[in-house]
Amino acid sequence: MNRFLIYLIIIIIYCVQAIKAKGIIKRATKHVEIVENAYLLKFSIPPSYKDDNKKLNVIKQHEYFYDEIKKKGLNITIRYEFHELINAITFEAKDDDLKSIVEINGVQSVEPVQKHRIPPISFNMIKSKYTQMFFDKRDWTTNTPLNLTKEANLNTIHKMIGVDLVHKQFGYYGKGIKVGVIDTGIDYLHPALGGCFGPGCKVEYGYNYLENTWNPRDICSGHGTHIAGIIGANDSMHSGFIGIAPQITFGAYRVMNCNGQGEGDVIMTALQRAKDDGMNIINLSMGGNGWAVNPLSEMADALTKYGIIVVTANGNYGTEGIFESGGTLLGRETIAVASIENTHYLSFKAYDVSDKNFSIDYVTVSARAFTFPSAKIEIFPDHICPENFMIYENKVVMVNLETSPLSCPWLGILQIINARAILIIIRNETLGPTTANFNNEQIKIPTATINLITAQLIKERKKKNNDLEMDFSEKIGHVLPNPLGYSMSYYSSWGLSNLLDIKEIVAPGGMIFSTYPVPLGSYAQLSGSSMSTACVAGALALYMEANPSKNSRHARDMLTIYANPIYDMKNKEKASVLQQGTGLINVYNSIISSTLITPTRILLYDKSFSYKYLDIHNNGKRVITYNLKHCPAISVNGYNGTRSIRTNYMKFNHSAAIVKFVKDKVTVQPGSSVRTYFTISSPKDLIEQGWFYSGFIQVKPIKQSAIAVTIPYAGFAGDIKSLPILGQPEFPQLRKSNKIISSNTTTPTIFTMENSKNRPIITMVISTPTKLLLIYALNFDKKIIGRIPRVNLHLVGITRYLTKTRFNQILYYEWNGNIVDLENKKNGFKSYFDVGIYYLKISALKMFGNILNESDWESWISPPIKIQRKK
Repeated sequence: MNRFLIYLIIIIIYCVQAIKAKGIIKRATKHVEIVENAYLLKFSIPPSYKDDNKKLNVIKQHEYFYDEIKKKGLNITIRYEFHELINAITFEAKDDDLKSIVEINGVQSVEPVQKHRIPPISFNMIKSKYTQMFFDKRDWTTNTPLNLTKEANLNTIHKMIGVDLVHKQFGYYGKGIKVGVIDTGIDYLHPALGGCFGPGCKVEYGYNYLENTWNPRDICSGHGTHIAGIIGANDSMHSGFIGIAPQITFGAYRVMNCNGQGEGDVIMTALQRAKDDGMNIINLSMGGNGWAVNPLSEMADALTKYGIIVVTANGNYGTEGIFESGGTLLGRETIAVASIENTHYLSFKAYDVSDKNFSIDYVTVSARAFTFPSAKIEIFPDHICPENFMIYENKVVMVNLETSPLSCPWLGILQIINARAILIIIRNETLGPTTANFNNEQIKIPTATINLITAQLIKERKKKNNDLEMDFSEKIGHVLPNPLGYSMSYYSSWGLSNLLDIKEIVAPGGMIFSTYPVPLGSYAQLSGSSMSTACVAGALALYMEANPSKNSRHARDMLTIYANPIYDMKNKEKASVLQQGTGLINVYNSIISSTLITPTRILLYDKSFSYKYLDIHNNGKRVITYNLKHCPAISVNGYNGTRSIRTNYMKFNHSAAIVKFVKDKVTVQPGSSVRTYFTISSPKDLIEQGWFYSGFIQVKPIKQSAIAVTIPYAGFAGDIKSLPILGQPEFPQLRKSNKIISSNTTTPTIFTMENSKNRPIITMVISTPTKLLLIYALNFDKKIIGRIPRVNLHLVGITRYLTKTRFNQILYYEWNGNIVDLENKKNGFKSYFDVGIYYLKISALKMFGNILNESDWESWISPPIKIQRKK
């Protein structure tokens, strides 16, 4: 047995023993935000769920732990306790005490408490350090009226997902259904959201965890209020806007601050309270990326035992390529929602003062027009910082954020010289509308967005008339058709999950009008997967009202299988399942249909030939004959060699899987089910590494007007273990201070180890998610002599469940010269390393790899390191 395998087995034994007996400290990677000195401790006994006897055992385990803490003389502060949905506590403690804490009997694991954020709406599209897609600055007062044309329809998303038919034909509006919104709170004083809080109000339940009060009002962010409006507002008497399920009852749980950030254990506590308050659906519009092994995913899955569905945002990292799926929750039972563009949007017009035949449309977050009557237009130059900013005084300045220099403080200067407003040019390949604004306490310049076509028209007009002045006096909002309607939102995150699962479902999230806190203007037009998540929460409320005897899993499955695949307009093919998941929901079709098909998604992994089946359940009263059909989607490649790439560099291919049905026509008796078989073979011409193929199996009753069911599938063309992880040869890198040491050098680099500038630093990227990453120290003969211990909270010698790093995101590890000597168990930590030549080795477990199989690891060995300590 070779030396690598021997050490690997030792490490495995070390990990297993730590997990089972003494606990293991999980450390956050650099791209995970954590609460300083706050930790989540999981106990070994399973949570109690609905069993009172188990709850007593859980409580006893907690009491035993507290007794041991006292005996050891440790000082910890308990933050929260959890018994029912997860057996855990969160606490604050000194970092030095963690080793003693994990040694207590019954401790399963300890990890930092993570922070979570509302998904940013355009994380990488906007470069300026001043910009961020949270909105609260406007150039009008809260009394500025909402002016719309008489024919303006603010409820266009209802038609997109069948809500209008459910309202009209059945009169279902969500009555009797409780929806918990765990977010920034809800402005319950908004008339469309009931105007009050407490028993008998629309917002009847809730809590403010940030201030520990019973007042969950959202007054500074607006995100939670916007979400609530989409789900269940009723403003029919004023703007005509109504939510999807306007008769539901809300629970408002304020866990996010004004900047859209919240702490993981606070969110966990809110999940428990929402369950205790009797919520049927929980809307948790938080973004991020992760594995389905976090405490939030465990609690969310546990909630299904109580008939509660958790709906979460799939994320707004659509520019970052594949493996960005999931939001914060990737549990098997949760619903992650991706975003599609609304068919219409609210816009305002401005006219050339000298020629009223020339007009432009501009879009504001505030759903209001600019307040000033007119202004001259100036164009901010590309790639340079102007010497004379005074030309922009009292002007409307058109700025392309992608070409404005980051080093140029143009935004602050424009404010100082009193620029009237900013027209932001949004780069969008299909030239649809979008929204943007600035969130900075010192910046109050009103902003709007225009697309590239409008920007070009203004430039051409400006060439003819350098003194171009636009009339902004028209304050009436127009609801216009969206050329991007029914297409996937560019910002919507791509899958698959880190376990190659299909998690997404699609709902409208782009250009959504809804309520906003009264102090911030009462209404806003926003975009993001948070908005699409709210659409699904509202649709589920309608389905639950229509089917009170069905459990939550049935509701989830019916909403999923009657989703309609989305067409990729650019590639002229159905959008990849990696992008759209199961497709666009249609709650009307889900309610009126009696056919259920399981499983609701087909996971192929990397099997080149898969024998699969579907169970067709006919829950109706008549015999139904079904036709089976294959509907391929576009294939995608998210890699360029050994590096994952951003979406605009991804490759697409029309090569499709080969699907053969044993029977393409199946008859099912009423109240019965039939299992039908078929095979899926991967496309034969996707030879290059990195291709994912996908599509749908359509099951449709032969009756002409019948509604089809579509079941998505996705697979990898090739060996999934061939996907690169470490981004070689560009990464990993050995660095001394800021200097990169060539990987090909054989000359040792001298490190005195006295400070950060004189210690080896490893920088790395993660191109494909990995369950386990190990860092070893090697001697002069490149033999393993130990594992690298933790130096900081960013990366450790044993790091589990690493997600893919994003563009320009780099992980680092600074080695102080210490190792954990695995063969010397009594004195495992070697605190002072000998002078000599060494190497560092990084090993990452390949996707679905066997931890005991050396070939299932991708490894890298550093250039030689010479430790030469100063005397």
